[in-house]
Amino acid sequence: EALAAIGPAHDVLVRRGEALRAAQMDQNTAAVCYWLGRYDEAFRLYDRAQRAFESAGAAAEDRAARAKGNKAMVLTLLGDFAAALALYGEVREVFARHGETLEVHRTDQYIADVHVSQGDYTRALRLYGDVFAALERDGQDADAAWVALNMVECYLRLNRNPEALDLAGEVAARFERSGSPTETAKARFFCGLAHARLGEYERALDLLGKAAVVFADTDLSGFVGIAALERATLYLVAEDWAAALVEADRARALFAERGLPVRQAQADLVRARALLGLDDVASATRVARAALATTRERELRWLEHEGHHVLARAALARGDLAGALAACEEAIVSIERAQSRLAVELRGNFLADKLEVYHDAIDCALRLDRPALAFAYLERGKSRALVDYLAGNPDVRVRARDAGDRDLLAELARLREEHNGLYERLYGYGLARRPEPGRVPDGAAPEESDATLRAAIRGREQRIARLLERLALRQAAGMDGLAARTVDARDVQATLDDDAALLEYYFHEGGGAVFVVTGRGLTVVPLATTPRALRQMLGRWQLNLDAAARLLARRQPLDRLADNARGVLGALYEALVRPAEGHLRGVARLVVVPHGPTHAVPFHALHDGERYLAETVEVATCPSSSLRRACAARPRRATGSALVVAFSDGGRLPAVLEEARAVAALFPGEHYAEAAATRAALATAAPRHGIVHLAAHGEARLDNPTFAHLRLADGQLSPADIFNLDLDGALVTLSACETGRAVVQGGDELIGLGRGFLYAGATTLLQSLWQVDDDSTARLMAHAYGRLRDGWRAGAALRDAQLTLLDERGPHPYRWAPFHLVGHDGAF
Repeated sequence: EALAAIGPAHDVLVRRGEALRAAQMDQNTAAVCYWLGRYDEAFRLYDRAQRAFESAGAAAEDRAARAKGNKAMVLTLLGDFAAALALYGEVREVFARHGETLEVHRTDQYIADVHVSQGDYTRALRLYGDVFAALERDGQDADAAWVALNMVECYLRLNRNPEALDLAGEVAARFERSGSPTETAKARFFCGLAHARLGEYERALDLLGKAAVVFADTDLSGFVGIAALERATLYLVAEDWAAALVEADRARALFAERGLPVRQAQADLVRARALLGLDDVASATRVARAALATTRERELRWLEHEGHHVLARAALARGDLAGALAACEEAIVSIERAQSRLAVELRGNFLADKLEVYHDAIDCALRLDRPALAFAYLERGKSRALVDYLAGNPDVRVRARDAGDRDLLAELARLREEHNGLYERLYGYGLARRPEPGRVPDGAAPEESDATLRAAIRGREQRIARLLERLALRQAAGMDGLAARTVDARDVQATLDDDAALLEYYFHEGGGAVFVVTGRGLTVVPLATTPRALRQMLGRWQLNLDAAARLLARRQPLDRLADNARGVLGALYEALVRPAEGHLRGVARLVVVPHGPTHAVPFHALHDGERYLAETVEVATCPSSSLRRACAARPRRATGSALVVAFSDGGRLPAVLEEARAVAALFPGEHYAEAAATRAALATAAPRHGIVHLAAHGEARLDNPTFAHLRLADGQLSPADIFNLDLDGALVTLSACETGRAVVQGGDELIGLGRGFLYAGATTLLQSLWQVDDDSTARLMAHAYGRLRDGWRAGAALRDAQLTLLDERGPHPYRWAPFHLVGHDGAF
């Protein structure tokens, strides 16, 4: 309707000599064409407006800049990123000179949009964060909402789906309040994408369908195409190949009509996958190659790997294993190239939607009888964020480097204090009571129901997480480009003594394998168990642990649970260790590199029918072989002195103080207990000692591991604090409940307390896999540290303490086996 009225009006203005008004009408007309997906027409009108404004001289310089910036927006959609960035640079300079702060912020937002299109998410999120904060500070709510919506797309590309869903929901509510139905539909659309990536497909289809109706009603054909493309992707997940092809064809036609090469390439890759599902391998190959040509031409690093992976799957369909492996290698190289451009903070879940490429490469290598290559691919996909960080070892401790940082740190401190107070009012500490729904916690204001407090805590946690990310990205210069060389089997062999072996596990939905590395070589042993079966066994093990905790709380013996525990741990032994037993003869030390659900397996407590594994061999673990090598290569501090920090949480953990005194008596150093056991004391004293022993209440927060913590006298010691510690080369003991439990993200990245200490420089960690018995832990630690003082290896010291406790406290592993060793397991 707008376009129908514009033509005659423009003619009138031109006839009357109102050139600037006509140019402004061109700007407005171009905007309408842009939203309708008529991009060539939009660009022509923006260009005509720019020339008209430029002919008016300095008086219209800022208006010419706006037209030029709008041209850059069209160029971004058309995939001409270099030209778009050049135009934005010129535009920003004009707005800055004229003091038009809002336009400077908008231009920075559009520059960030280009970075997203290029797959440069570090630069994009850094800019988005600064622009969003500035717009909110200036009360520009609508502009801030648009920036947040663009951040959602970034989070989705990085597979940070829960964060994307939260932010998209907030943005939708903002647009809804401002009465912007089209913008609300776009935000709800992104909510649908997030639900889809979280596996909530019915909710996703509902939201995508409703958004598509709005897009169609307003003739936003570009978004209609995007909605069709996302529906096609969901059909791929459901293996409804015909429906996926129909939707992808529809999306591709809409994109082609509007000259959108990047979107066309995306649609072609979905089409190629659908064609593969329909066994049309030749067509799938042709379509994938066309898409791949576009990704290379436009330097779409974030999309290139998909084309190579489709070609790999096509080669597999033809029975060409060598061709499939070569295509997988191309895909993995492009993934690693894209990942190397990310700041370390953004790498945690990046591989989540790309793991099939690594699995296909491993399977191809194994079928071609190339086990060493399969092992290398497995390592290339494991714990890369942490491994790459340790390889580069940049100084990423968050410090106030300018006034902006100081303001952010002050806001962060305030939010954390509020969060700590809310958390304590809701849960308390120590035994972490859980109030009943609707009940007002003791000491809380009457209006503070559980639901109110939980909502307040969740809100603070969202704001804290965004602040931490913003601070990290502001200080992340030089952190992109970090990439460690992945170890191969020969590297692992070189680190193993004659009596040692390494078991590195690999699982896919249909089964798995264990790579056995000894001084004699590398062997691959197939495993019949599946991740689903392992999760079921671990679920039974958790039930046993929960029952043991309840019995101990009532001071009852664990004898009646011991047989069940041995049965579950025996089933895990049969699934994970028994198949490799023939390759472990003569082995006295075992290093385990878990994969997927096996990160929660207490390998040292597995039972072979006669004895626990710890009774036979010394067992240590590490998230990856590359990480183990990085820990072993770090210069280690002498363990001659220890820092001991202990907090009994108001007397709820009485044995903690006894444990701390016993450790402090064995090593000279510093001892902070109760009110003196603060985060500040830990940060100040940690650089002076080779051993850091922390004894306190711990909480894994598997619902949000960013907020896992130890409870100290002045509040929660969370990963944000731990990351800033100087622990270079130290042995760190986390003597608290569940300090070794973590969330396994894409690429086998473990997110939890232990990861923070490794980032901060720890070489070896002693951490717990379940809730610990206070008294047993004190006894175990005193014994293990006594052996360390006598010069024993860290792994041997822990094992000796565990076996002593096994004899003293009975066979149930709850009391003797909660702690395991991670990282360097040798002498200090």
